[in-house]
Amino acid sequence: MEESSFGFISNDILRQNLDESFDHIVNLLPLIESGTYSDAATSAFRKTSIIYTASIIEALLFHILDTQLSDEDLTDYMWKLRNKKVLHKVDDSHEIVAGDYKKEGKLLDKSKLNLGQICNILKEKEILKKPLYEKIDEVRVLRNGQHIGPNTSIKEYTKVDLEKAFSVASDVKTFTKNKFV
Repeated sequence: MEESSFGFISNDILRQNLDESFDHIVNLLPLIESGTYSDAATSAFRKTSIIYTASIIEALLFHILDTQLSDEDLTDYMWKLRNKKVLHKVDDSHEIVAGDYKKEGKLLDKSKLNLGQICNILKEKEILKKPLYEKIDEVRVLRNGQHIGPNTSIKEYTKVDLEKAFSVASDVKTFTKNKFV
């Protein structure tokens, strides 16, 4: 069995998923560089590579969130009005009320977090700094460009787009590795 490119990840399943995604990207590179495919096909290969690269970035950042933040860190607090009593109805869209105004916490469902949310949480907790946050956001936007429904034109994924995604993934890998080594 080959040595993992993500040996610093303690979660065996996550590490295997990261390695498989990385291997998939490596397998696409000869197709991207071959010059035998149409521009549209080459763009599609790049698109797939960017999607997988963004997924690797997301998984690495999720690993930080999952291992370094407590449930308290991941609890969202909101003020809720309880025992509401209408004191005066002004009209159909305006009431004057009384009641108990309490702050209640709800633990975020980590399984439903996306790359943007993970980045925002890590930035808010001062784990992820603005320069890296902004680079990751560029890759997030590139990946989200793959949603074909809202597009008004056909997005061509360039070599520069792919190199940018790879560069950010390298930065995130180093950042994550430094958190665990």
